[in-house]
Amino acid sequence: MAPRIPTYHFGPQFKEKLDKFVNEFQKLGFERFEQEFAKIDEFVGAARCEGPDRDAHELRLTSKLEYLLEMVSFRIYDELNRDAFNKAKATLIVMPDCLSIHETPCEKVEKWYGSICKQCLGSCQAAQIVKLAASYRARAVFSKRKLERQLKYYRKKMGGDIGVIGVACVLMLAHGMRTAADLDIPARGVLLNFSGCEHWNDNPNASEVTLASLRTILEEKYGK
Repeated sequence: MAPRIPTYHFGPQFKEKLDKFVNEFQKLGFERFEQEFAKIDEFVGAARCEGPDRDAHELRLTSKLEYLLEMVSFRIYDELNRDAFNKAKATLIVMPDCLSIHETPCEKVEKWYGSICKQCLGSCQAAQIVKLAASYRARAVFSKRKLERQLKYYRKKMGGDIGVIGVACVLMLAHGMRTAADLDIPARGVLLNFSGCEHWNDNPNASEVTLASLRTILEEKYGK
């Protein structure tokens, strides 16, 4: 009697096929994103010379291959979650504190469930995100280390049916989307163009995000 195979079935050549695919994926990825990843190896090399007491030491040792994996993971999660996100009644945008690092003091209000941007500086992209969110009746808040607790709080506060847009760096975005998935909250995302926070810089500066990418997600859900 033939075995009943409900989904996938790995044959004797599977390992060789998978190894070949992964090798080709790495090679193509490093070639395709050579410009974007140009500084990673040098940065990791310098980070290896630092002591373990350096803030975010292990994070700073992240390999170029892990950057590639998390970048692609984000994009796949973003596609998988698109329909459910568009059907969710309310939208929460979770943005990183590093968008608000400027020479002038930030006036955000610290809350246990996520700091609130007061739009004190018009050129600050955090303030611009809050303004954009309001035009779609969405809400924007700074992220918290305990993301699961933050998402649970806002899900309850916003009526229970929410979708999330995460704005984060390569090494945080897919991780945050997985956390949202564990709570059955559909999440989409927008990558920072670069990270300016203290994890990567001795002299932190404001990170950068392409607001048009965020606007595209909101327009797809709510219309222009």
